[in-house]
Amino acid sequence: MNKSFQAILATVAIGMTILPGQPAQPRKVVFVCEHGAAKSIIAASEFERLARQKGLAVEVVSRGTTPDAEIAAGVRQGLLADGVDLGSAKPVRISAKDIEGAVKVVTFGPDLAEWMPKGAKALDWSATPSPGKDYRAARDYIRKQLEVLVGELKK
Repeated sequence: MNKSFQAILATVAIGMTILPGQPAQPRKVVFVCEHGAAKSIIAASEFERLARQKGLAVEVVSRGTTPDAEIAAGVRQGLLADGVDLGSAKPVRISAKDIEGAVKVVTFGPDLAEWMPKGAKALDWSATPSPGKDYRAARDYIRKQLEVLVGELKK
């Protein structure tokens, strides 16, 4: 597994993937779900993987509006089966600083008006299936959304 991604998830904070030939300033993308324990974690790990494959320099942030104490066990197990070890990562509460400078912000349902700059809008991925009910369905839905997002960022 990519060591930079381990560092991202070890703190569930900000992580970067910068590839040779890429600009020094990666583009920041923020994923936010209610508890910061499932959908945003899956999205951050999948986005980092896909961005690396596509040669994009990115900064990835995964947050929750009302974070749980721990990452959901089913998500932790699902990502481990996908080759991603979350280590001791824990959900983190969103702040305005997390969103500062982001080129894209994705919400899985929570209203982010409190943290978003005036007039800015988040992408709404609230139709994502529940990872607690079906990890693979949630992951696959997120992957499809990420393909579109990465395509936009590559332009």
